[in-house]
Amino acid sequence: MSENVFEEIKVAKNGIRYFLEEHHSFPSLSIGVFVKSGSCYEEEKFQGIAHFIEHTVFKGTKKRNAFEISREIEKLGGEINAYTSSEHTLFYVRLLAKDVEKGFDVLSDILKNPTFEDSLIEKERGVILEEIQEYFDDPQDICQTEALKSIWGDSSAANSPLGVEGTVKKITVDDLKNYFNKFFNSNNIFISVAGDINDKLLNKLIDRYFSDFNKEKFVPDIDKPSFVFENRRFEKDTAQIHIAFTFKGSKLFSRENVVSTIFNTILGGNMSSRLFQKLREERGLAYTVYTYPVRLSNTGGTVIYVSTTKNSQREVENIIMGEVENIRRDGVSQAEFEDAKSFVSGNLILGLESSPSKMQRNGIQGLLLGKIKKSEKLLEEIESVGLDEVNSYAKNVLDTKLGQVVVGKI
Repeated sequence: MSENVFEEIKVAKNGIRYFLEEHHSFPSLSIGVFVKSGSCYEEEKFQGIAHFIEHTVFKGTKKRNAFEISREIEKLGGEINAYTSSEHTLFYVRLLAKDVEKGFDVLSDILKNPTFEDSLIEKERGVILEEIQEYFDDPQDICQTEALKSIWGDSSAANSPLGVEGTVKKITVDDLKNYFNKFFNSNNIFISVAGDINDKLLNKLIDRYFSDFNKEKFVPDIDKPSFVFENRRFEKDTAQIHIAFTFKGSKLFSRENVVSTIFNTILGGNMSSRLFQKLREERGLAYTVYTYPVRLSNTGGTVIYVSTTKNSQREVENIIMGEVENIRRDGVSQAEFEDAKSFVSGNLILGLESSPSKMQRNGIQGLLLGKIKKSEKLLEEIESVGLDEVNSYAKNVLDTKLGQVVVGKI
């Protein structure tokens, strides 16, 4: 690709990479610090440690307790939060542009100076265990977690970022400190900012608040996991049966990623999709049915999810497999293709309306890919996809074994 396809990523004096998407339509901004830390990089005995760290840094620093961390942002009308995924953890603030320095002050504080106080960590361990229990109270969440295992088996790619009770109970304070000191370093983070600020001020703030950030050189990597597409059953007392079918997908940032998004839209990505129309609108067999991608930087899978009654299970499964076979054999129509492509383009534009969306899109690319594709180039890439390309992709991913997950009274 030509050079002008990608944005210019800048490097502060301290070596931290950053990118600003500057816009002044509203006096607000979003600041995100992305860390290459997540469940994909965890050893089996430390499952959930990245998520544990995410919680722990909010419990107190050398300057602020947990209440003060949230209060200093929220009293300005802002928001401070974080999440952990398979390949990254994001710590972010959203606030008015005039308060940008306070945002950098608090964010840098929790990422440089967490105290890891024993009593607070034990309390937070209990909170995380409750979060895991809450997650496994929801059969839809269970089905989606089991779908990852259906795709990748015992690989760390299938691990839940939450971790599991057994490992979360055993992670020690020293484990947390060692992980934090290893992963939270200037070579392993990316700062993404979107909103009402100029580059000169942003560079100054990064230098001021992150100049003394950990200079460790460690950057993690993951092996490409193998597909297994196994069948899994999870017995649970539920009113409905929750079903997932799993098959191949596309990795992040690839040309196939764009093609697969159009394909998923047609199969089950919106209310006019084939599966939604067949199962809900025409047959009334399900309220919730959709497809979604599971994308990593080096691989990807696809999941079809539906919930229905036990009595309708077989009929629903047959309809889904019938549509899968129809698309595999006959492809999609020109009209479906044009509608889906228009939907994907419009959805991208709408997603770029807000500074949090811009910050997140840019940050994930900057951290995991090392470059950021310009929004207009993404739109051009969507427009360049042809019908034959989508049909070829559909045949490729559906012409292999599918996995299945069933959760409920089996």
